[in-house]
Formats: sequence, structure tokens, C-alpha cells
Amino acid sequence: MDLANDKFDKDRFGLITGSACGVLFPEKGDGRAGMKTYAKKLANQKYFRFYDEVSTWQMQHGNMNEHEAFTFFQERFDFDLKKGLFVMDENFGGTCDAISKSYGVDFKCPTSLEGWLDYIHSGIDKQQFHQAQMYMKLFNKETWKVCAYLTETEWMLQRGLAYPVSEDKRMIVVEVKKNETWNDRLIENSAFVIDEREKFYTSLCDQFGEKIKPIKPSKDYKAIIAKGKELTKKANL
Repeated sequence: MDLANDKFDKDRFGLITGSACGVLFPEKGDGRAGMKTYAKKLANQKYFRFYDEVSTWQMQHGNMNEHEAFTFFQERFDFDLKKGLFVMDENFGGTCDAISKSYGVDFKCPTSLEGWLDYIHSGIDKQQFHQAQMYMKLFNKETWKVCAYLTETEWMLQRGLAYPVSEDKRMIVVEVKKNETWNDRLIENSAFVIDEREKFYTSLCDQFGEKIKPIKPSKDYKAIIAKGKELTKKANL
């Protein structure tokens, strides 16, 4: 099994990502406590260049079936669909599952029939909404598609069980449109997270030494990557 650190893009450490940015959009209160906890996590990642391995059987199910979901969508909906890639924009970054000319795609692999059908009855949840908005920002798209793909779990396969849904009907597509006010709120709340991240990062430098110096935000992606690799190489000498 691939570990998170084998698959985790090394340039992503310390960045606010789509999969976790929901904490910046609290439904009640100012959400500062949650944002501060997230900032601490980002500082730890940024300093140590390490991502704690967190895996559940549901996550493993999704990882194992993502390629199958990609093939299903590509063959039935869009032959031009390409595998996703990592994009970084200053303090934000993320890796999408797939990308096409006018939209992007995020695959979900629910582990129950009820969970899968909820994409029809209830649509996507808040976290998935914010993730889609972040991807639209990073990849400059007006539309994102969250695709729920149904496939049997390992437990079901071992017992010869199958979902009562025909193979050609096993993907539910939820289309998300870009929210014009979302980015303004992201910028406003991310300022607090970034500031707290740097405070935590400074504390780590004080404790362990300036192993890797902070890189100033820049839209020049290639310059950031080159400088980051140079600093990492020097730190490891």
C-alpha cells in the first residue's frame, strides 16, 4: 500500500488545500479556534516536510477505485478527460482528480448504497462544496463536477455480495458552479491562518533551528519550486 508521504506532493506542505479549506468557512461564530488548529498543522508540515499518515478503510476504498471511476467517466462522458495535477497559487494548492477543457472532476467512492444515493437526495456536503470552489480557483474553471462512483467494498466482494444497480448507472454527477463571493471570504479568513501558521513556524525554528527558511509567497511557480528544492538540499547537507 502507498503511504501518504509517497503520494503527497512535496510542494504542497504548508499550503491551504481544497480538501481542508472548509475550516475557513465557519457556519457559526468566527471559527478562529478551528483555523488556529489548522494553522498549527500547516506549520508542522511546512517545517518537517512530513504528512502524518491518516488512513481508514473508507479512504483506502476510494483510493483503490479512483482509477476505475476515472475510466468510467472518460469512456461514458468525456474522452478528453485527463488525469489530475498539482497546482500552487501563493499560499493555496491542491491536486484535482481529473481535468477537462472547461471543467474539473473530483471522484468520490461511497462505501454504502445509502451514502451513494445521498448524492441524489441531498447533493454534496459543505466540505465538498468548499473543495470544489478551491479547485475552481486554482484551475481557473467556472464549473466543477463531483462524481460519486458506486462499487462493491472488499468486504462485499469476499462474500459475493453486489449492489442492485446496473454497471452503466453507477455514477452520479453533481455539477457545482463557481461562487463569485467565495474567493473574497477565502482571502479574508486565510490571512488569519497564514499569520498564525508563520507564528507556529517561527516557534519550530526557535526549537529545532531554521532547517528550512520560509519562502515568500510568489505567483512564479517555477521560482518557488526551484528555491524550495535548493533550500531543502542545503538543509540536508
